[in-house]
Amino acid sequence: MPGFFRISARDHGALILMGDLASRHKLGSFVSLQDIADRMHLSQGYLEEIAGALKKAGLITGKQGPAGGYRLARTPSSISLEDILIAIEGPIELVECQGKANLCPVSGKCSSKNAWGALQTAIRTSLRKTTLAQTIQT
Repeated sequence: MPGFFRISARDHGALILMGDLASRHKLGSFVSLQDIADRMHLSQGYLEEIAGALKKAGLITGKQGPAGGYRLARTPSSISLEDILIAIEGPIELVECQGKANLCPVSGKCSSKNAWGALQTAIRTSLRKTTLAQTIQT
């Protein structure tokens, strides 16, 4: 049974990929997606799809060739969980009307708008404050 407010498999995969790259950041080397896929029991093709979105957002860089792969474009302490999730999903909006003022015809009378808005703000604040470096600490 699907849960309420579940993180998608794609989001989870992005955090796994970014966490792996963060744990190797100090080495400065590129890590192949096949290596990560093998260690984390994920599909390389799936990771390639995720890596494309992360690269487009400027969170990782890639290099082709024998010593190629991916690495973080910034330090783990400068990348927030919000950065990663926005790169994968786009803006964080619990309900569509939170990002678009004129979308809802009853927005002036909607009793749930403030509740969803407060929850959305709390989630975004928490994601913004949590860095990739914090997620890999043991």
